[in-house]
Amino acid sequence: MDTQLLDTQHSDTELHPEVGLREEADAAYRRVTLDPARYADAAEVTLRRARAGSDVEALVAALRAVGWSRHVALDNEGARELLDQGVRLARRHGLDRRLGDLLVSRAVALHELGRYDAAARDLRTAEPLIDPADRPELRLQLAVLDHNRGRIVPAARAYRDLLDDPACPPIVLVKAANNLAHAQTLLGRPHEALVHLDRAAVLAGDLGPRLTAVIANSRAWSSFHAGRLAESVRHFEEAGRLHAAAGLPLGEHHVEYADVLRDLRLLDEAMAAARSAAADFERHGARLMAAEARLRVAQLALELGDPETAGTEAASAVQDFRRQRRPAWAARATVAEAEALAARDGYSPAVLRRLRRAAATLEGQGLRAEAAYGHLAAGRAALALHRPVAARTELTAVGRLAEGQSLLVRLRGHIARALLAEAEQSGDVLRECVRGLRDLARHRAALPSLELRVLASGHGAELGEVGLRRLLPTGTPGSILEWLERTRAAALLRVQPPASGVDDDVVALRGIAQELRVARLERGEEPAALLARQSTLEARIRRRSWTSDDPAGEAAPVSGAALRRALDGEWLLEYAVIADRVLAVVVEAKRTRIVELGPLEPIRQEAGALMFGLRRLLHGTKFSSVAHGAARDAVDALTRLLIAPIGVPADVPLVVVPSAHFLGMPWSALHRAPVSVSPSAGLWARARRTPVKGPSDDAGRARVAVVAGPDLAGALAEADAVAALHPGARTLVPPDSTVDATIDLIKDADLAHLACHGLFRSDSPLFSALELSDGRLTLYEMLTRGVAPHRIVLASCNSGAQRSYGGNEVLGFVGAMMSHGSAGITATDLPIPDGACAGCMAVLHDRISHGDSLATAVWHARQALADGGPEEYVAWCGLTAYGPG
Repeated sequence: MDTQLLDTQHSDTELHPEVGLREEADAAYRRVTLDPARYADAAEVTLRRARAGSDVEALVAALRAVGWSRHVALDNEGARELLDQGVRLARRHGLDRRLGDLLVSRAVALHELGRYDAAARDLRTAEPLIDPADRPELRLQLAVLDHNRGRIVPAARAYRDLLDDPACPPIVLVKAANNLAHAQTLLGRPHEALVHLDRAAVLAGDLGPRLTAVIANSRAWSSFHAGRLAESVRHFEEAGRLHAAAGLPLGEHHVEYADVLRDLRLLDEAMAAARSAAADFERHGARLMAAEARLRVAQLALELGDPETAGTEAASAVQDFRRQRRPAWAARATVAEAEALAARDGYSPAVLRRLRRAAATLEGQGLRAEAAYGHLAAGRAALALHRPVAARTELTAVGRLAEGQSLLVRLRGHIARALLAEAEQSGDVLRECVRGLRDLARHRAALPSLELRVLASGHGAELGEVGLRRLLPTGTPGSILEWLERTRAAALLRVQPPASGVDDDVVALRGIAQELRVARLERGEEPAALLARQSTLEARIRRRSWTSDDPAGEAAPVSGAALRRALDGEWLLEYAVIADRVLAVVVEAKRTRIVELGPLEPIRQEAGALMFGLRRLLHGTKFSSVAHGAARDAVDALTRLLIAPIGVPADVPLVVVPSAHFLGMPWSALHRAPVSVSPSAGLWARARRTPVKGPSDDAGRARVAVVAGPDLAGALAEADAVAALHPGARTLVPPDSTVDATIDLIKDADLAHLACHGLFRSDSPLFSALELSDGRLTLYEMLTRGVAPHRIVLASCNSGAQRSYGGNEVLGFVGAMMSHGSAGITATDLPIPDGACAGCMAVLHDRISHGDSLATAVWHARQALADGGPEEYVAWCGLTAYGPG
């Protein structure tokens, strides 16, 4: 709720040169309340003139005008000092009406400083002194005091009374409607809130830029809670621009935007916004909002796995909220503090008591969403402490409070009911998990970008784990496979339609990347100014992708029978990790079975040893022979741990669906027959059905595109050798292998070979890129421009690397390209030296030209590397086929 909407307002008038200083001061106040950025300096001039004059009433009015402009700039301490001066003067000279006005304004500054009792005293003292026409404003401010203390229901009732008052002036109507909308959203009625905000927006248009900005921010926040996700982000972007144009501090905008970013699981961005808001409020002494911002920082620190920061920030917020006599806010902060303590030291009876008391306080205040979160935290604590009666009480409360609420609150209800059913060994566990995941699927489908859909799956991670725990003891292998598929790479099964046109920011980003490349080559450095511009552009491009209105295409999960038909004799191994134990679901030609593979830790240790050995081989040290032997030993050990217990025949091709714990595993090196890898079985089966892209020539040969990038000594020879194996292939080499030319060439190709440097961005995988002659071709640009060749050979370092996310999602070149229609990709997630793959690429394309799948072609190509040196061994380990291709 925007406490900046507490000011008193009157109709504006134009100044006339002949008016006196008193009228000038009154006009200055009216102007700064409507457009403070524009008129603050003029108000300061009026105050200087009033101090130099002898009209005390003019000085009092000017002090109020400048005091208000300081408040809007979040300098509430400075505002209070000026208003204190005005109050003393008004009292000394018997200016009762002026005193009432000053007390109303000072109450706002005191409120922002967290001095609720003092603010209430000022309002009560002012009531008999002010003009009756100003009474609605005073009633509004009393309601806001209740609102910020957490007494939402009586505050909402007071706002409604104001809206029903025919004598209420327009400015008060706007503020009451805005604040009622905030209260309704907190009480779980965001759609009703938007109705009031629509009304307020119409009225605010005539009342200055400040109110328009505040209403836009409120509309963004309520839109998100109403499920209008893309609309919400657009409104927040617009609200930020309006705040800046109106010269308003961005603290409160950042706080509410942080809430939305947190729910979208953009946690790093949310933390940056929350910290920015906290610093802004602290700098200006806005203690009321500073405590709220610190609470957001604490909640985000918990989700980012930093309980120390969470505990410190939450404890500080608890103290401030208690000093400010805000019990509901103190309860919210207590939940965060108790969770941080449990994350650090484990659950204790004291933590459980604190969580239960805080949840009861929140429920008593009518804050259903926050109460549901508190009861869920208390229920988890009770389960951990083996307190079944308390667990039932708390978890049942969550389910009751979550009914009819927003998606994320409903998900808490499903989690609570599933946890309770699991604890009581009832048959409702899977039903609740299925309901929750279906809810999440609908939410995910409404999200406008691949990035947001991948992130959203994290909300269902716990439901997936609970369901799998329930299924494992008694479920059939087929049902367990179905469950794994329900919670694995689900976001990738929806195809985003390509955008039309070229994004100017993407072109600018490419130019900056090229400047950085030149700077690295010429000066061995990356200028900070260029890096800052790059970061700004990337942030803008990402934000714009969050506001698309294009729906994602629907995709049905694959059935067991359809999967077996698609495999056509190949075996599929889908790995999972539950409670640090590894299992594999094995789909054979005529049966599906489960194989328990033991603890995760030995696998993790051998994978770490392998990566260490491969890095030593790439560095070419004198210990290369030792590293080579260690790497081979690790490969053999991983084969024994992950493949041998399954009993797959040596000549049967494999399809591997790894757990996120096994990203980077050299699957091709662990089995003697061809291997293809996929983020999910459903994605692999869909790719199997994907038709060939691009027109064929007169001889029936599919279109082949070959591109060589810059600064790779072997790229030109590789491109020539590959093109020679595909009659009719079209080739681009430097300097002609520009981004636009490459996109035009490969967009509809059946087979695209890209021999260029690659960059994987683990911080933001969609900005992973291929280096071309005029700059980087990012994965983001490939997807937005509809580039998804049927088959792709990425002969570049780290091209197969992927980042894992909550809910068993992954994102990188492989997953994104398969999601958008590519049937197969050859890549490596190791940094293979230039030239190490040159010979095997000729074998790879020779096999492709004879009709082999990518997996079979990769298998033959790897045989050409088997007897090579250290670099070839790294390539032998890393070269992988993804998808059926």
